[in-house]
Amino acid sequence: MSFKKIFHKKKLSTTGLIVASSMLAASAQAALEIEEVVVTAQKRAQNVQDVPVAVTVVDSRLMESMGIQSFNDLTKASPSLTIAEGNNKNQSPVNIRGIGTLSFSIGIESSVAVVIDDVPVPRAGSFFNGFSDIDRIEVLRGPQSTLFGKSASAGVLNIATKNPSDEFEASIEAQLTDDNETRISGLVSGPVSDTLGLRLSGYWSDREGHIDNLTDGKKLDGSESFGFRGKAVWEANDRLSMTFIGEYNESEDNCCAYVWQSVSPNANFLGRASSPPSVWLGSITPGEDNRQSRIGDEPSSNSTDWAASLRIDYDIGEYTLSSITAYRDWEYDWQIDLDATDIFKLVNGGPYTADQFTQEIRLTSPEFEKVDFVVGAYYADIGNTRGFDRTPIFLSSWNAETPSTSTALFGQANWHLNDKWTFITGLRANREEYSAKFQNNRSGLSFAGEDDDSEVIGRLGLQWAANDDTMFYTSYAQGYKAGGYDITSSFDNFAASNPVRPETSDAIEVGLKSTVWDGRLQVNVAAFSTEYIDFQAQNTILNPDTQDFEFRLANVGKLETKGVEIDAIALLSENLTVNFGAAFIDATIKEFANADCYGGQTATQGCNPVTNSQDLSGKELNNSPDVKFTVAGNYTRPFDDLSFDGFLNASYVWQDELNFTLLGNPRATQDAYGIFNLSAGITSKDDVYQVTAFVNNVFDQSYIGGVLDLSNILFGGQEALAGFIPRGADRHAGVRVRWNF
Repeated sequence: MSFKKIFHKKKLSTTGLIVASSMLAASAQAALEIEEVVVTAQKRAQNVQDVPVAVTVVDSRLMESMGIQSFNDLTKASPSLTIAEGNNKNQSPVNIRGIGTLSFSIGIESSVAVVIDDVPVPRAGSFFNGFSDIDRIEVLRGPQSTLFGKSASAGVLNIATKNPSDEFEASIEAQLTDDNETRISGLVSGPVSDTLGLRLSGYWSDREGHIDNLTDGKKLDGSESFGFRGKAVWEANDRLSMTFIGEYNESEDNCCAYVWQSVSPNANFLGRASSPPSVWLGSITPGEDNRQSRIGDEPSSNSTDWAASLRIDYDIGEYTLSSITAYRDWEYDWQIDLDATDIFKLVNGGPYTADQFTQEIRLTSPEFEKVDFVVGAYYADIGNTRGFDRTPIFLSSWNAETPSTSTALFGQANWHLNDKWTFITGLRANREEYSAKFQNNRSGLSFAGEDDDSEVIGRLGLQWAANDDTMFYTSYAQGYKAGGYDITSSFDNFAASNPVRPETSDAIEVGLKSTVWDGRLQVNVAAFSTEYIDFQAQNTILNPDTQDFEFRLANVGKLETKGVEIDAIALLSENLTVNFGAAFIDATIKEFANADCYGGQTATQGCNPVTNSQDLSGKELNNSPDVKFTVAGNYTRPFDDLSFDGFLNASYVWQDELNFTLLGNPRATQDAYGIFNLSAGITSKDDVYQVTAFVNNVFDQSYIGGVLDLSNILFGGQEALAGFIPRGADRHAGVRVRWNF
């Protein structure tokens, strides 16, 4: 049997959400309907409309039409997804339904797992630049720990890269923008023999920053990155197939610079009358449109990662035995001048490393038997190290390492009671062992600790197929995130003896998945309520006794997130498709009686001056807008008398106001805002070339990705707020040209 026939039989159909006009031309009788989208949200290939899980699928076509070119851009397509952009890649947490983990410590996992080609990523920050040649991204919402493990207590980003193509193809793409970005990417793909397929892809990008540093005249927040991936699929025979993937990514950024948003006229630097705002601000005018800074030391954020994985699939009759072996290594070094002035350098930063070996073995039964199942075993060995230095005040210097191992047995079974009803049950037994070694380079003291925890979690569900086009489901799912050590400058014997407890979650979800209007409209709705126990959350305070920053990781007693989500796709005509998504989420802290006060909080504002604590019970959770929606339209326009056809894409994303800090600092907020993107272009009828012109943030809507409140740290309690400005907060336009060979 030829490679082309075998590969076509096994590969996932990941065509997107838009029906191409060429498909209609191939069959005059073909119905105008939305194509099937296949996902692996339950560790097996399934139509997304048959999966009893809330899933948003962002495929390559939707990414192109919405201008999704980076990890952060994913928030354009999934309203339940937010990414808080911090001052380094390790402190930019991914949030689903308002839940994510912002942690200074290297010993704490994320609440949202990032999985690439069936392999979990130890740190989401390592994938921020490797965003190239993606086939689809499945945003799985709610706890997914039964099948995806310990770091999926809030959800999963399940990412699949493109497979080798059935026939030879090659392309090169170039992009130029008016904010001085140059990006080039290319690929070669196809069968090498009847049994071997190969795909090679790569990219290079160079972008000048959008922040002016008045100290030296340089641009800040720019980036230069490159990477490549090779993917080989060998169909050894009718039973055995192997997939090998190797990739490398590297970036050098002068990120991330804070710019002044609001400054009191009385904000004297370090309380000195000789340093009023007119001195340290100079000609800078604080405000939401400010793109100028005076930083004494240029920030840097440099990342290198490489990964290799081997997947072996062996068919035993109608069953498939799969083995996935992978290794990933990430090296990251960053530095930032925290005082955001050039009076002196309050610089901190240092290197990270994260290396991970994983092994997963699973057995998958054929689908649609009386009982079908997926069972497996998982092992991970993760090593994290970090060095940290801060000068010239609030001095700190240390090195730490936090290795961990994870072992698990898991399974999920579907019992088809009849052709309408399916009962779902899943179980995972997980054991985690972790330790910490900490060396304080200033005091010469060293501390160490080790601990472990075990957890058994499960999932129960009921699915009802009302008819061929409508499915209802309800489920109860548990989530789990392992404990760990709070590695910060204040790490001591107490911290070594008292690791942060594991985080668990209990979720109830009711959903509808429907296809109506003769297959031209899909409407999926999910209503959910999830309670988190011992939620792991970061506090950042200035200890008045030691005069040192302390980044404290705390177990919040309880929090709850509940709401309703809507995903819809409408094929309005042969040439017009509209995607819509909305999330209405209420994320509330239920119990957190002894939280730290935020800087400058008064007794009137709820701070107990004796204990320097506040009760956050009943307060809204940070980084969680109550309302967010996205809408995107794709219109194609055939030109019968020309050699090309036209297209027009438009998208709009709006989100409600939010607070960036767990402690509820009223100064650390972002008002509601909306972003409108527009693109248009032409595609040759023989698909040889495509030219796209685009404008992102058409109306130049400014917003911030994070707040740095230095009021009480450097300015004697007078308001001094700086913000991190993402690239997307400024209008920028460009042109993208792709040539297919």
